Amino acid sequence: MIRLYGGELIKRGPRDAKEYITGRGIGYPANRKDLIRFAEGKEAESDFLDLLRGIPEIEYNTPDDVTREIERLESERVRPPKPKE
Repeated sequence: MIRLYGGELIKRGPRDAKEYITGRGIGYPANRKDLIRFAEGKEAESDFLDLLRGIPEIEYNTPDDVTREIERLESERVRPPKPKE
């Protein structure tokens, strides 16, 4: 994830997001709604919550399943548009 902080860009990877999708109070399998609710309770940043809102509404069996989906979404977000010919 890329955030603007004090005029500087800070890049946080999806693996850093595990703090918001693991711990006491979340069990797997978990769906998108469960993950969002848990991350909100852990005061996750709004850009991370936006990513969670964008993942498919399926059951995720492990935190790794969630981070793989976040990585896929992130790669789509930062991919530059194709130049017009």
